[in-house]
Amino acid sequence: MQEKVCLLLLISMFLTGCCVKPEKLGDIESAYATVNGDVRVHYKSYGDGDKTICFVHGFGCDLNTWEKQYEGLRDEQGLRLLFIDLPGYGESSKPRTDYTLDFFAKAVNAVLDKEHVGTVVLVGHSLGTPVCRQVLLSGRQGNLVDIDGVYCFYDGTETPEYVEAVNQFGHAFDGPECSEVIAGFVTSLAGPETPQSITDYAMSVMPKTPQYVASSTMRNLVERQWWSQKPIEAKTMVICTQNSGLAPDNRQKMERLYPQLDYTELTTCGHFIHMEQPEMFNEKLKTFIKE
Repeated sequence: MQEKVCLLLLISMFLTGCCVKPEKLGDIESAYATVNGDVRVHYKSYGDGDKTICFVHGFGCDLNTWEKQYEGLRDEQGLRLLFIDLPGYGESSKPRTDYTLDFFAKAVNAVLDKEHVGTVVLVGHSLGTPVCRQVLLSGRQGNLVDIDGVYCFYDGTETPEYVEAVNQFGHAFDGPECSEVIAGFVTSLAGPETPQSITDYAMSVMPKTPQYVASSTMRNLVERQWWSQKPIEAKTMVICTQNSGLAPDNRQKMERLYPQLDYTELTTCGHFIHMEQPEMFNEKLKTFIKE
């Protein structure tokens, strides 16, 4: 009898342990996909639902930027969550290569293919937005969530001054003082109400970006070839902030790029909207994926 009781207790403990959800994003087991032969793309996967949300971080960051999204969505039924470290960042390989939007998009597609994902909701922050756009332009089916994304507008009306400013920004990370330049860049990302903890996170990870990765990323980001003005017909939600220096006609520009647009423009929020206002963002994301 005693042996039977012990066996039942062991079975109960095992089943209970199997049902325990990872408390933090960092507790999820790492996985890897491969792109360009030997470049390993680090990612984490949670859930086995029919609808997949793939999160793509911004310049200098890693998948840990999505901690609040994991916490807010892990109990939602029917979802699979994918969190990716782009090549050059986080725990992914950091080869000496050209860090183009096409290279990043191939890395995202490699993860989606490995996980047998068809249609996907792509969530991109900052640099992650043009990466997600490139994934859709490559032929992947899905919808787009843009969190204060980076854009270059080469539509035939740009002035020489605009082109020069864009090029200067693209080359700002070329020199040996790259980490100091990034640190200065981080300070510009905070809004008047941004918690210090968010700036501390950005300062703890972004300046550690290898100089050759940062330089190549930014130089390639501003190249005209990646900035087609062809509208993307996918359903799109844009959440941006005036703190990032939006043009007065930003909404009209987004409407031309995304005919199926849900647009929100914030006033005092900093660049890391999903970290600074996670409850608001998570609720809007839940509504977006259910519509």
